[in-house]
Amino acid sequence: MTRDTNLRDMLHRAAKWFPNNEAVVDDLYRYTYAELKDQVQRMAKLLHTRGVRKGDRVALLMYPSVQHVVALFGAFELGAVPSALHLRESPKILAAVLERLSPRVLVYDGALEELAGELRRAAPVVSSAIRAISELTPPDKRDSGDDPVIPRDLDQYTLDFEPMPIYGHDTSMIALSSGTTGVPKGIMHTHRTQIESARGGAFVFDADPYACIVNVSTTAFIGWYNCTIPFLNAASKIVFMAQWDAKRFLQKLQDERATFAFLVPTMWRMLFREDLDNYDLSNLKKAGYAGEPMDTRTMGLVRDKICGNIINIYGTTETGSCAGGTMMYNEDYRDPSKQESVGKPFLNADVRVIQPGGAVTDEVAPGEEGEVIIRGLSVASQVWDQPQLARKIFDDGWWRSGDMGVLDTDNYLYLRGRIDDMIISGGINVLPSQVEETVLGHPAVSECVVIGIPDEQWGQRIAAFVVAKEPVTADELKAHVDATDLSHYKRPREYHLVSELP
Repeated sequence: MTRDTNLRDMLHRAAKWFPNNEAVVDDLYRYTYAELKDQVQRMAKLLHTRGVRKGDRVALLMYPSVQHVVALFGAFELGAVPSALHLRESPKILAAVLERLSPRVLVYDGALEELAGELRRAAPVVSSAIRAISELTPPDKRDSGDDPVIPRDLDQYTLDFEPMPIYGHDTSMIALSSGTTGVPKGIMHTHRTQIESARGGAFVFDADPYACIVNVSTTAFIGWYNCTIPFLNAASKIVFMAQWDAKRFLQKLQDERATFAFLVPTMWRMLFREDLDNYDLSNLKKAGYAGEPMDTRTMGLVRDKICGNIINIYGTTETGSCAGGTMMYNEDYRDPSKQESVGKPFLNADVRVIQPGGAVTDEVAPGEEGEVIIRGLSVASQVWDQPQLARKIFDDGWWRSGDMGVLDTDNYLYLRGRIDDMIISGGINVLPSQVEETVLGHPAVSECVVIGIPDEQWGQRIAAFVVAKEPVTADELKAHVDATDLSHYKRPREYHLVSELP
């Protein structure tokens, strides 16, 4: 069998051709590609001494950092299968995830020492642990305990053997879905799906050896991979923030001369609470967003104050995103009527809108709402330890998203919310996104989420939870919505002003 391009080779190529390029940066460490490869191979040897072999799982309980990249690619180096844990999950859920994954090693941030200990007691399947250091690791948690510490101890290890070959169909990593209930499912990506996402991402993000991104995504989300792997693939610089902070993000954009800024719309809105005139963002060539719709006011602020070149991506854990999903290019926004669209498929990807629950061939007519399904080179096909679930959500190369959407007559895709997020009031379906967009149109509103609250008469009544950036009353918000063309049955029946959204 011919060996395909894989994530191990990807890093090795970058280190060979651009050894002195800065690769990964955080508040503590700054590695070139040559230094990163060296640390990764030492990490691989350390993992190997802990019994890790090709195909073994390695769990990562870590904040975004340089050492997280070292641990991740140390596993890739061996052909092992890393899986980053969601730090916001409860210890009970995390222990259940570990039992399902059955990892041989847990790599944890020293700041999470107590949680790591609790998980090891709850999931004895984990036979070894390695401590890592990030900007959030307290000084007294950096060297305590008996576990090896990275990077401190890596100079004791040298990769003195040739790791097993890696093929494109080999599982590269297990990405945990961010489900709202139960144990997150483990989406199995291969080296091929991640390489295809890296190629697609490098193309759409303008990643090259002179590019730079400040990555604020947490490690378990597919957004972290999408804001890292394409840039490593292109020998670019990636700057990591362990925690989101609008001021620090702006400062890093300036100081690191970032060329690309990518946030979810909620973060963009938080950014505009700061005085952007205090920062030099002239090096930015492109800005992007994903994760939720962008309201027109925030879009205008990004265009006017950040960068005039804006893209939008629709992709998920299951699609790997950058070669399976859709994208709005900057030129697509020239037509104001397309503002709310998530665009058209990536290169070599495809999208359909079908009857919910129907066959993948049951396409609905343009303008008719249905379930969005996606096919592409970065789309996964398996779920760890849940083959029956994989058969349900992956169908002949297509992924059933559970998202409601509509294709217009120009083949632009518009999302209408989740099938399971639908508010049913008086027997009528209401998708929250359109209501949220209307409330966000009030100049005093910074953030808004709309949900259905149980109601004896109507089943559910519509409620809006609002974060305001200047004084406003519920009556004023109601008057604003009543003055729009939003259908009467979609209008919130109550407004709650809150200091922040969860």
